[in-house]
Amino acid sequence: MRFWVYINGEVPGSFSPEELSKLSGFSGTTLVCPAEGEILEKNWRRAGEFSEIMPLLAELSRQQQPPPPAEPPAPADVDKLLDNASHRLFSHVAELMKELENRREEKALVLSLQRQIMDLKDQLLQAREQNAKLETNLPRLAELEASQRQSDDRISSLEATLHGREDALAQLRMQLEKTRGELETAKRRFTETANDLTIRNRLVDKLSRDLTEKEVSLAKALSLIRRLEEDLNRICPDAIQPESREQIQQLSTSKEGNGAKPSAAVDPDAPPRPSYTTDEPRIPANAAAPLPEQPAAQTALTNLLKKLIPRQDH
Repeated sequence: MRFWVYINGEVPGSFSPEELSKLSGFSGTTLVCPAEGEILEKNWRRAGEFSEIMPLLAELSRQQQPPPPAEPPAPADVDKLLDNASHRLFSHVAELMKELENRREEKALVLSLQRQIMDLKDQLLQAREQNAKLETNLPRLAELEASQRQSDDRISSLEATLHGREDALAQLRMQLEKTRGELETAKRRFTETANDLTIRNRLVDKLSRDLTEKEVSLAKALSLIRRLEEDLNRICPDAIQPESREQIQQLSTSKEGNGAKPSAAVDPDAPPRPSYTTDEPRIPANAAAPLPEQPAAQTALTNLLKKLIPRQDH
């Protein structure tokens, strides 16, 4: 067993009982403390109180011879001895006070360390409690991580869908602009076609009126020709050949049958007729109205007059 020793106002270290007996100045009144356990004030005791050191102290006292009796000091030496003793006593007291202050500081440091240890123990307990709570929440944490991953995947898919719809919307806008342009073009074409149809209807109305007038004129001419033929038959029965007479009768008969149904006048404000389509070529604005075709009856009448007039002159 080893002991801390206090000699000459200091603690040189821990020693075994055999080493303590060899130290100079070591005696049974020297303060020692067991090296094992805590170093407290109550553990510092005289060396003669420990059973491990008492045999060594007895052997040490036997080996030491008693010193010779000191001579009585002179009166002057007594004062000097007292001064030296008081000086050593005050020095030792000062050292003890210094040691006491150091011990107080150490004790305060130990107390602060103990308080810190208690605080750390409390913090450790709180940390353990928090750790236990976190361990109980570990399954929930895994569920939250899985939910977060699902949310991230859902957000990614929604972003991809959003980009696709934005692209589709951009294409639809382009198609809308293209359709608008085509609609404007179709509107312009429709307006132009409506104008063309109006012009054509006016031309058809004019041609219908001209044709009606010519049919009326032809009917008058045929009636005149019949009267002339009748007059000519009364005057000169043999002047007209039978073939010409038959042609005139056929023309007059066909004209009377056709003249019973004259062409109806066309209203210029009437809507466009459905017989005309937009596929027909456009008629220029300054184009002249086409001439009506010459009816077959008029051609036959002209030929008849050419045949009759020379014979009558002859």
